[in-house]
Amino acid sequence: MNIDLEGFHAVITGGSNGLGFEMSKALLKHGATVALAARRGERLAKAYATLKGEGLNVYELEMDVRSESSIEAAANWISENWPRLDMVVNNAGLSQSRIGNTQAVAPVPFYEIPTDAFYDMIETNMIGYFLVARAFVPIMLKHGGGRLVNVSTGEGIMTAPGMLPYGPSRAGSDAISIIISKEMASQNISVNMLSPGGPVDTGFVTDEIRARFSSLGLLKADCMNESILFLASDKAKGLKGEKITATQLHQWLKEKGIEI
Repeated sequence: MNIDLEGFHAVITGGSNGLGFEMSKALLKHGATVALAARRGERLAKAYATLKGEGLNVYELEMDVRSESSIEAAANWISENWPRLDMVVNNAGLSQSRIGNTQAVAPVPFYEIPTDAFYDMIETNMIGYFLVARAFVPIMLKHGGGRLVNVSTGEGIMTAPGMLPYGPSRAGSDAISIIISKEMASQNISVNMLSPGGPVDTGFVTDEIRARFSSLGLLKADCMNESILFLASDKAKGLKGEKITATQLHQWLKEKGIEI
């Protein structure tokens, strides 16, 4: 996609690996300034060093989406050190493999799901989205507006057998997205959802899942790059409350009458 993002500032949670890392790299390579927001550790340090080594305008932003104080500290840093904030991507999340339970491989009955795993999923995938939006949207408002993108999944996954608690956590984050979109409609804050469109080959994928989908193929971690570039572009200005499936982006654009 031919797009110049010079001067565009974005924060991507879960930016140290997988989908978040690839989306960050895509924005960076088109001239954007991007903060990789993730918990402190070797993975974040390596991701930052890799992109910085390519001469890209990347920042390392330590943040735990389950910690309100951590999120507020990160938001304060952005507010004090960046001239503006144009986009926040809520991408950090846990997959169903957190509990060793997947739709594709021997799902565990709901009554055997560990309580702490259930809480972790809801805190990360749903409450984390709320806390990040709550902390960063006011920064965008100060500069006249911005864009919030919440990574999601397909509706069928949300209520499929074997997808508790992942499915409800994503259904909850979608509801949060829609509500915030409506509340921010008159304040130049665009809120949209982005789903890959299938299982993605990231660090969360177990060998069992990879074997199960070997004949069908897993999506690559860069599968949402074109979609995030579109959502950062002028073509997406004013777009609100939409849910885009990355594998169906071009069909969706055609239906909307948008050319890129």
